[in-house]
This record gives sequence, structure tokens and C-alpha cells, in this order.
Amino acid sequence: MGWLLPYAVIAAVVVADLAVGALSTAPFLVLAPLVASRLSTDRRQVLVALAAAMLLVDQDHRLLSGQRLLRLALIAVGTLIALVNWGVRQREQSALERSADTVKLAVSLVAGVEPEEAYELLARSARTLYAADAVAVYRRQGDRMVLVAQHRGQHVSPLPSRVASHTLPAAFSGRPFQASVRSPAAPETTMLEARGLGSVLWVPLIDADGHQTGTLALAWRRPDPRLSEQELETSQQFASLGARVISGSERARAQAEVLERVQALLLTTPPGWVSGWKVGVRYRSASGLAQIGGDFYDLVEAGAGKGLAFILADARGKGLEASSMASVLKGAFRTLAGEGVGPAHILSRLDRLVEREGGDEDFVTALVGRAYPSGKLVMASAGHPFPLGAGPRTSTVGAPLGLGTRASEAQSTLRAGQRLVCYTDGLIEARDALGRFVEPGTLDHALRGGSLGDALDELVEVVDRHSDGRRFDDLALLGLEYAPEPPPAR
Repeated sequence: MGWLLPYAVIAAVVVADLAVGALSTAPFLVLAPLVASRLSTDRRQVLVALAAAMLLVDQDHRLLSGQRLLRLALIAVGTLIALVNWGVRQREQSALERSADTVKLAVSLVAGVEPEEAYELLARSARTLYAADAVAVYRRQGDRMVLVAQHRGQHVSPLPSRVASHTLPAAFSGRPFQASVRSPAAPETTMLEARGLGSVLWVPLIDADGHQTGTLALAWRRPDPRLSEQELETSQQFASLGARVISGSERARAQAEVLERVQALLLTTPPGWVSGWKVGVRYRSASGLAQIGGDFYDLVEAGAGKGLAFILADARGKGLEASSMASVLKGAFRTLAGEGVGPAHILSRLDRLVEREGGDEDFVTALVGRAYPSGKLVMASAGHPFPLGAGPRTSTVGAPLGLGTRASEAQSTLRAGQRLVCYTDGLIEARDALGRFVEPGTLDHALRGGSLGDALDELVEVVDRHSDGRRFDDLALLGLEYAPEPPPAR
């Protein structure tokens, strides 16, 4: 209705003038500023409409002097109302923009963003929130502040790329500090004058531990942005929220880099053929590198004529803690396998290791095997399912590592071309939209096709098709195929 009212009044005036047979511009003059305030977000349009209305009044010679004064008074009142309406609309729009940007910043704190995105979001949000002409985000490096993001008007020069503590000490203060070109003694005066700016507000970025990790510089063209005490306090709260978003994103990136290195150690690719066995591995993370779990595999050649030892395990949990436990277990497995220890004995030793090094609720499921050049296969399990394919079918599964496992061994002998695939939960616990698991027959069919590598790829594809690409658990596969003769060299 706010948009329709001016036009409804104009329509009524037009009908009235037509009814009396004479159409005059005078009735429209009062409405001109009001219409301008509705059609434009620029206050100058209201003033232009005011000038046009006054000019038309002066040019209408049919009006008497008293009528002219009355018209001008009405135009002035209409302009005043238009300016008030324009101001209210601008404040409402600004409040909405501020709320939207602050909500985006808060959502980013929960969802997590890349550091560069966090820097840009903080700069953009701060400029909107405080109607600043330029905003810069700095990260602290000792006694210097280094620019990481800025957001500024089209005709505003960039803020300094580096700030030193001895030249601009206010940037290193733990409290908001405002400087203006009206204070010639202020160190910021030269910086502001060179960029055509009138004032700057330094707002420290304080992390959750109370350390200053950087600063936020808000600059205006006018010397006095007229910030109230409440706005200054709000700026500190806003900056604290931004600092937490930045710290969280940088911490997540650092953790991802550590996990990437850990993953490279846990998921090394073994040779394609070892001691009479073709070998293949596949790994798919359920939720990205930052949430890598404790799934891992490893394979060690036991020595001339002694075949190879292998392990596939799944440590409870996600992230660095689970990966660290997996790294410890992998190192211990390599040592024990090199000593020629059998699968059941390896699991017993690893069980004591998890019990000693892990927490009260930590446990690991693991499958350990020894494959000989003759095709003989010996395996033992600690809470882990036996493999698909031609491996041992019956054996007692011991408790997971860390819970007092007592694993027993089972064995079988494979013929040339027979294969088996060890797997983690991501294979058999994949669900479709109705919550159904993959049919065992589908997995067996995928295992039989093509080469060992083709079979592993098909198993991954089966899971992806069944779950429509959604993964709720990590998927690790270790495949072995008995091949007494080494493949021809390429």
C-alpha cells in the first residue's frame, strides 16, 4: 500500500480535474517529492523534485499570490515527509543488510569456511555494518600487521598493505581506537590524508584465548563518523565474532594439512605384485579430508620365500585422534610382521598397545593375514569381518583391539587367479534412500569381473550407485589375487 498510495492520489486528482474540464499541474506539485522518495533510493531525487515543483508554481500565472504561498507551504511539508520516509527506508534497509551480514558471519563460525573466504566476509560485513568507505583486515605477525583482505568504495585508494607497531601503535591496542585528520598529532593523519579519508577506527581481533591475532581498520571520508559508545562496543563484539571465524578456519586448514600428511603415511600404495600375489587398494573418505577417520591398510614383504603380511583396520572415531592411533598401529604392525610373527599373535600385541595408549572408549577392529608364495593364506580377526572372495570362511572373530581380543587363526589355499577383498564398514553399511544395505550377491558379482583393479573399481561404483553418492562411513579396500608368476614387465 505504501507504493500504491501516491499513485492512487494522483489518479484521484486527474479524475477530479477531468471532471471539471480543466487539467492543471498545480495539484501534482505537492506529490512530486513524495513520488520521488518512493521511486528512488537517492535523496537527491527528492530535492530535484522539490526544485521542479517550486519552479512550476512560479510559472503558473493563474495562481494568486496567496495561492502561491499556500502551494509552496504544501510542497515544503510534502518534501519534509518525503525526506523522513526516505530516511526511515534507508535505516530499515541498512538494518536488514547489517543483520544479514552478521548472520552470515555467525553461520560461517558454525559451518567453517576457508581462511581467505573468512577474511573477505569479515571485511565486507564490517563495511556494510558501519557504512564505512573502506575496511581492511590485518593479521598480526610479530610487530607488524599484514593486510589479508579489504573492501572499499570505487574511488577510495587501498589501505596500507603493512602496518608497523612503531608507526601506527593504535593498530596493536587491545581496545578500539578512533583517529581523525582533525588531530594533526595523530600518527594516522598522513595515511588518511594520502587517501582522501577523514577518520579511521582500529578494532582489535581477539581470539577465544584472549590473544590479539590481528586488527580491523574501518575508514570514512568524513572526519567524524559519529559512532556512539554502544556502536563502539558492538564493533568489538562484531570483531570478536570475526576473529573466531578466522581462527577456526585457519585451525581447520592447519589440521587438514596435518591430516593430509598422516593420510599419506596411512594409505601408502603397495607394489602391484609381491611374492606371488597381485595387490590392489582403494580408499574413499566419507566426509572430506578434515574428517578423515582411522581406516588404514598396510602390506609388508616378510622375506625371501616367506610371502607377505597384511592388515586392514578401522580405528574408532574421526579426525587427528583416530588417525594418530592408526599411525601407531601401523608402525607396530610393520615391526611385528618383520619379525615373522603370525596373525593371531600380531593382534594380541596390538590389543595390548591399544589398551595402553588409547582412552577408555577407544577400540580398533582389525584383520591381519599372512599370504605365502604357495597360495596358502592364514588370517585372524579382531572384531573385523572376514574378506569377500576366496579367503577363509569359518573362524572365531575375536573382540576388537583394546577390549581384550583372543583371536584365532583360519587358513585356506587359493588357486591361481582366485582373489579376495578385505574391506571396512563403508562397503557393507552403505544404504539407499529406503535404508537398505547392498545385496551380498551384487558385491560377489562385482568381485568376479575383469582384473583385480577392475573388481575394486566396480565395488566402489556399486557403493556409489546404491547410496546415490552419499557416504556415511569411510571405505577402504585391500585386494589380493594369487598369481604365482610375476606379470610381464612393461
